Amino acid sequence: MSEKIKNSIPKGFLKKYRYGKANEILFLTLQKGFLRLEYGLYDDPEILCLVSYVNSKKKDALSIGNRLELNLGDGNYDEVTFIAEMGVSGLQWSNGEVIWGHTYDDDSSPSPGRKVDLDTWIDECIESMISK
Repeated sequence: MSEKIKNSIPKGFLKKYRYGKANEILFLTLQKGFLRLEYGLYDDPEILCLVSYVNSKKKDALSIGNRLELNLGDGNYDEVTFIAEMGVSGLQWSNGEVIWGHTYDDDSSPSPGRKVDLDTWIDECIESMISK
């Protein structure tokens, strides 16, 4: 009986990968698949913007499951969304809290949130992504 391959990555992902080379696409090799890190998609060319779990080292490979879309700055107005590549709803971290949201305008009140620091939440999301 073969043992299932388990991906893992050390905690502290954001501290290690928040900044990179301008407009870089970096692939982290896992036991199975890759994490694709994309920098500079928004205002700062050296800041991490997108993290996807993919099967190949291709810039246009579709993500497997949810991906992280990061809008990072000086730490005061950071927002990170955990959402499917073509999704309209997902989890978003902002101001120390994770809430469920979607891209449609409506009058409903926001979902109850969960208090968590950004570094911990990103580590949780990465673990969920690579455990497919």
